[in-house]
Amino acid sequence: MGTFSKALGLSGGYLAASRDWIDLIVNRARPFIYTTAPPPALAHAALASLNLIRSSEGKTLREKLFQNISLLRKNHPSAILPIIVGENQATLAASTALAENGFLAPAIRYPTVPRNTARLRITLSAAHPEEAVKALAAEVGRLF
Repeated sequence: MGTFSKALGLSGGYLAASRDWIDLIVNRARPFIYTTAPPPALAHAALASLNLIRSSEGKTLREKLFQNISLLRKNHPSAILPIIVGENQATLAASTALAENGFLAPAIRYPTVPRNTARLRITLSAAHPEEAVKALAAEVGRLF
């Protein structure tokens, strides 16, 4: 079982299982009972995404992504980089300051995260120019 959301940039997911397991999930999993099948365009997009991931272009994009990530946080395993600030108001102020300088870093607050662990959520991609990531790193360094 897996998701198409984060890694593929889509919605939905998959289940690779025996027919018996699939029938059980389809008929007994409450969240699944009221869903509909994904549209053909989503299935095609998932296939195209998987083909890109397995290609040399996908390898190049992953290398670029991890170069961008390392500009903000060395050896971080994910393109989503949380910066824990703590208090809601301070996190909102930091998010606003970054936005005023052209950077999107949403403030994630309770109840999404535990109280007093509010954070900025920075999400990088291979499409971000190195200069922009360096500028973001400088701005984050200035704020914290």
